[in-house]
Amino acid sequence: MLFSFFKRFTSNKFTNSFAFQILKLKQPQSNRTPKDLFNLDIRALWPVWIEEYTILKTWTDKNAYKRRYSLGEKYVFPTIGSLRPYQVSIQNVVDCLELAMQSTQQTHLKVLIALSQFLRWSTAKNLRNPNIRLPTEIDLIEPYLGMRLRNPGGHHPSADWRDIPLFISLLIKEDCVSATALLFTILTVSRLQPIQQAQWKEVNLPLREWLVPSSHMKGKQGRNRPHEVPLSTQALDLLRSLSQSNTDENLIFTANGKELSGTALRKLIRKLDRKAHELGHGGFRDPIQNNRVAVTHGFRASFATWAQENGADMSVVELCLAHVDSNDKHNGAYRRGQMIGRRRELLQKWADYCFSAITNQI
Repeated sequence: MLFSFFKRFTSNKFTNSFAFQILKLKQPQSNRTPKDLFNLDIRALWPVWIEEYTILKTWTDKNAYKRRYSLGEKYVFPTIGSLRPYQVSIQNVVDCLELAMQSTQQTHLKVLIALSQFLRWSTAKNLRNPNIRLPTEIDLIEPYLGMRLRNPGGHHPSADWRDIPLFISLLIKEDCVSATALLFTILTVSRLQPIQQAQWKEVNLPLREWLVPSSHMKGKQGRNRPHEVPLSTQALDLLRSLSQSNTDENLIFTANGKELSGTALRKLIRKLDRKAHELGHGGFRDPIQNNRVAVTHGFRASFATWAQENGADMSVVELCLAHVDSNDKHNGAYRRGQMIGRRRELLQKWADYCFSAITNQI
């Protein structure tokens, strides 16, 4: 089952490697006993952990499974792959993070999250002592690393909402699919996954709406909901400029028929940050997040802050962001209003503000 799941979304090289790790266990997951697992090292347990998450459908992003295995293969197995979960020490975790930090300054945080998830799963399987703290806890790791680690569950760095018009004025000069996708992301205040997987059949141009299916939304599969996005004039014009040579089943934002990568958008944001610096501007960085360059998801925070500063109804803002109402204890059983009209009005004001630097130059 897992082999066929990965075969649809990954290269043959990765699929064959991952499938081999699963198949060589020989026993079906349902028949595997705690004793069987106890005799396996981390290299062998890692795909078992991912397999169980696959069955439970814990991750909605289909690429999450691939990324978790890739992190293990690159940064975990070379360091602690031959150990049992109960043998993993704080120093072992630090060694994995230091290996990851040789590549980029962000990968080590992803490794830390994956290791923490894996060790929690191992604890639930009685593969380590539940009375001993996880060696992945930040306050234990920082003294070993000699540096501060941001909380992996922290906020995404975002651009100051007052700098968004400048960002858009630089963005529209870029002639690439990434720029088009990023602009649509900002105008619709969407998460990245719905943008990457958006198809033309989801868009109703006459009604000026984009219906994101539940399978593309954040949350556990089966519990997430579809999200209706009213399109501003600028977002609608952007789609119309693209739609002439596409069919319903095609992805909207693609250069080769495949999903656009999040890395491409991050690189574009960094490029525009450098351009802003060349123009004598401070760039698009978040002082609250150690002056890190804004990321794609951070523009949602820029929108929310802009709306708050301009007196918008925050319940409408939350619906635009497709956030679940934390005060609704009945999970939407009674509060079913979507405020489409009010959201359309707010998103149009947001789009007008985004393009205000360009409008003022005309």
